[in-house]
Formats: sequence, C-alpha cells, structure tokens
Amino acid sequence: MKKILVFGGGQVGASVAKVLSDDGNDITLVDYDKNVLSGLKEKMDIKTIHGLASYPSVQKMADAENSDMVIAVTGSDEINMAACHVAKTLFNVPKRIARLRANEYLRSEDGFDKQNFSINDVISPNILITEYVKNILDHPGAFQAFQFASGQVQVIASTVLSNGPLAGKKLSEFKNHLPNVEVKVIAIFRDKKFIIPNGDTFILPDDDVLFLATEENMRFISELRKAVEPHNVMIAGGGRVGSALAEKLESIYNIKVIEKDKDHAKLISQKLNSSVVLNNDVTDETMLKNENIDEVDYFCAVTNDDQMNILSTKLAKDMGAKRTIAIINKSSYRNLVSKEIDIVVSPEDITIGSLLAAVRASDIVSVHQIARGDGEAMEIIVHGDSKTSKLVGKKISELKLPETIIIGAIVRDDKVILANNDVEINTNDHVILFVLDKKEIPKIEKMFQVSVGFF
Repeated sequence: MKKILVFGGGQVGASVAKVLSDDGNDITLVDYDKNVLSGLKEKMDIKTIHGLASYPSVQKMADAENSDMVIAVTGSDEINMAACHVAKTLFNVPKRIARLRANEYLRSEDGFDKQNFSINDVISPNILITEYVKNILDHPGAFQAFQFASGQVQVIASTVLSNGPLAGKKLSEFKNHLPNVEVKVIAIFRDKKFIIPNGDTFILPDDDVLFLATEENMRFISELRKAVEPHNVMIAGGGRVGSALAEKLESIYNIKVIEKDKDHAKLISQKLNSSVVLNNDVTDETMLKNENIDEVDYFCAVTNDDQMNILSTKLAKDMGAKRTIAIINKSSYRNLVSKEIDIVVSPEDITIGSLLAAVRASDIVSVHQIARGDGEAMEIIVHGDSKTSKLVGKKISELKLPETIIIGAIVRDDKVILANNDVEINTNDHVILFVLDKKEIPKIEKMFQVSVGFF
C-alpha cells in the first residue's frame, strides 16, 4: 500500500483517486473548493484537505512528509509545478507527477526543464490526445487504437458491420478471410459485458471486437471493415489540441482547421505549413458546404466546449462527412451521444491511463483504458529469475490466471510472440496483458513483484 497525495479534485483527480483507492492505497485529496471535497467524500473512502495544493501549510496538513507520491492535477499548470517543488524541497516526497497542459511547458527548445520544478513525470493531455487521434486515423474503421512496445504491438477496437465478412461467422473462420495474417482476438464486448472468445464463438453485427497484432499485420484489419484510407481531415477548433493535431497530421493528410478567433487563427496559420486555416464558426453550414464537407473523411471536433463538439460533429455527419470524432469531457454527455458520433474521445480516460502507468507498482511501461466496459490494457516488464519471480520459467497455462486476465502477447528481444498456453515467460519479457475486471489489478501487481533475493 502506498500513501499518495492527489492535488486537484476535478474529473481526472477524482477518477485517479478512486482507482488508486480501490487498488488499496491510502489516498488524501487536496482541493480549494469545499463543495468538490464534500461531494467526493460521500462517494469514496479517502481523506480530504481543503486548501491550495502549493501552500506548504496545506501539504503539511495532508501529511506530505510521510507520503510516497504526489499527483498534481489541479486546473493550473503553475500550481501543479509549484506543488511538486514544495513536496520535494520541504517534505522530500520521493515521486512527483504533474499534469501540464500549456504547450510552452512541453517544448524543451523553449528552455523548460521539469527537473527545475522537482517533477519526475509530466502528463500532457494535449500530446496524449493527439497521439490517440492519430492512431485512430492510422487504422480506418477502428474506434479505439493504441500501441505497446514502441509500436511493435498494436491494439484496436472495431465494431462489426452487419454486411462485413465476420458478421454471423465463427471466430475459427477468421483465418479464412485473412489466411496470412497473425491476429489475436482478445475479447468481444456485447450487451454491455465482455465475452472471452474461443474458436466456436459467433461474431455478431454490432459486436465491439478487441484485436491485437503486430504493426504490419494490423494494417490488414481495415479489410474487415471495408474501410477506405482517409485523405481529407477537418479539425474543428484551433486550440492546444487542434493546432498540435494539425501539426502532427499535415504531412500525411489534407488538413483544414476551423478557428473562430481571428487573431488565434492567424497565429496558428503562421505555425503550420500545408494546413488550411479557416477563420469561422465550426457550425456555419454555408462554410462547411463551401469547404466540401461531403468529401471529408474524418471530421474532428476538438474545441474546449463539449456541446459545441457534439453539435458540430452531428452537423458535419448530416452534411456528408464520412466519420466523426469528438472530444467530450462529461461522462453523462459521452453516454448520450456514443451511438450518434463515430468516435468519442475521453481526455479523462486517456490521461488516467498514463497516470496509472507512472503510479502503480511493478515495472509498468504503459496503461490504456479499454473503451468499452471496465477494463485496462497494460505493458509490464518481467524481472527476476525462476527463484525470485512468480512468472519466469513458467508457461502461461501454469499461471492459472482468472478468465478476466488475458495475456495477449510477449515482446522478447524485439520479437513479438502472440500468446498461447505453451508460451514460457522469460526475464526481461515485455508482457502485454488485458484486465477485464479492475478488481484483479492488485493480483497483477503481486504476480509481477520480485522477491528480496533478486536484489
């Protein structure tokens, strides 16, 4: 059990506090808003402290000197930085994690150094969301896509179309459609619950299927969706995420960015190379028609306004855009529109995944929230030997894992091995596993722990 201070009781702070508390950690949450704290205390078993997180007196009340870690996720980058610096210099907290939103704090060429503020790990929602959306565009037909082992292992989630080649077929027939492609089906999400498939499992229309494969093999998955490679991408909103996304994508796709603020539109147009920047309202029908919205392959609404993102994506879809992506912060909104918008992006889920990778025990490289259900996918490095590790030298079948923990692949010496019961685990293996029930997370951590003899 770790003693962790969470600074900030917003959506991310509250969610990460709950997850870590459920994992069995001792959590104290600090926020300046008493109403936020009273609401959180009713929902979860955590301690709360009222005050500004960067104040030494507040951190002292929160018992920072006996804490293992601080996670600074307040709404202010500057408070997050100051809080980490105070935690280290005054209370010697061993690990400090800060969420920083402003791009100016993320560019080393601007002279910013996180170590000057005693920060161990920086979590940047802008960078994470940009990478997340790019991964989706790189895999047409997917509603979620992420990667492990520096891109060697790809995981995508895709909905089965009623006229697709897999609909109504047994999983064992999968090879008939892609005979030379090595792909593993991890799970199927149907009727709001996960199904662990076998060869006799039928795949039905509207099933959400979680696939795992190498980078080369995953490119063929688009054949199952009859998806067309995108060319034209329109981005609604030229803020931090929109401008970063355009910069990331403009060398690959034809990019148009819509930004309402005239001065900001001019500023981002000067920073971008081939992207077209339109100074207009994202819901202007005449403008969308003039800009050939019916030829847009992906319309990405990434403004700071959930309602504007919902309205603009629905309008774009009605006017002919082939696929729509919207950033939506409020979970209640996400549930309402999940069937009307092709891909709903939750900044909260994306940010929490990175936070959990930095926080949890064992050598966890990365964590991703699975879009449907209550699951996580993670990459963990195996340490120790057959005497000090519960894993080294054992076959997967000998681990006696519960049904809700699935080992999908092992990366060994830069080679990807799709998991089966006969695969033996070695030291330094990167294990890609899926936990479909978060209550099993503590079991995972214990499984990867190394006994004292290793040291």
